[in-house]
Amino acid sequence: MKVNLLKVPFDESRTRHTLAYDSKEARLVVFSMPPGSEVPPHTSPSRVLLYCAKGSGEFLKGKDWIAVEEGDVVACEPLEPHGMKASTPMIVVATIAPAP
Repeated sequence: MKVNLLKVPFDESRTRHTLAYDSKEARLVVFSMPPGSEVPPHTSPSRVLLYCAKGSGEFLKGKDWIAVEEGDVVACEPLEPHGMKASTPMIVVATIAPAP
């Protein structure tokens, strides 16, 4: 399987997500986010790694919003609140392990 994570569908009006990989061991979801969009805070029973592949914005980890730019990774523990906000057009790769 081959997926180019930087060539995911992009919509200037809303956040889109693409399931790039899925197994019981891990799930890989790619989010394309226009400026001003967000993924509201939520939790997962799994560990979640958020990677900013393009653009800039903020990732929520627990109670703290952390400014991120291309290349930054934030790791969230199981049941720790997490979310995302885009300041510029942003592509985020979320790795969830194990898949819920």
